[in-house]
Amino acid sequence: MAVKVAIGLGNSGSRYEGTRHNAGMQALARIASLYGANFVRNKYCAAYLAKAAVAGSEVVFAAAEGYMNESGVNIANILRFLKADISEAVVFYDDITIALGKFKLSIGGSAGGHNGVANIMERCGNSFIRVRLGLGGKPFKEMDLADYVLGRFSEEERAAFEASLPAAKEAFEAVCAKGLAAAQNVYNRQ
Repeated sequence: MAVKVAIGLGNSGSRYEGTRHNAGMQALARIASLYGANFVRNKYCAAYLAKAAVAGSEVVFAAAEGYMNESGVNIANILRFLKADISEAVVFYDDITIALGKFKLSIGGSAGGHNGVANIMERCGNSFIRVRLGLGGKPFKEMDLADYVLGRFSEEERAAFEASLPAAKEAFEAVCAKGLAAAQNVYNRQ
């Protein structure tokens, strides 16, 4: 099915700005800007939306207001407003099982302990394409996971994360142009 909407997961508000857990929103904003798209708040679905032509088709970029753990509720509102199905969505989010500066394309599977993804699966289904953005693991085992993901990137970490975004944009464009399997063959091997 064609991609109609790209969604970045994260928490709203200045308290969470720049945190690792907002990597999905950060990536989405950067990728949308590379297409020249500008976000505008939409009160009907409580999200910031932008439109751009990607691989010859119009795609809506969406960042919901609200919190990560309610991602499914928020995305259901966006999909209803856009008259789109979860199978037409690409969701960008953080993943601690992938090295910082790397990403992986996938579909289906488990939530992997990610509460935002679990809520999407519960509320919307599991047929969305995933762009899992690597954060790397906690620096030490005893560290609380919430403290790690809600912490901010160091300057070095930020640079490594941002360096991966042009390739993530290319991978997203390949998904839109050629489909997930073709994009996985190229970008999941890097």
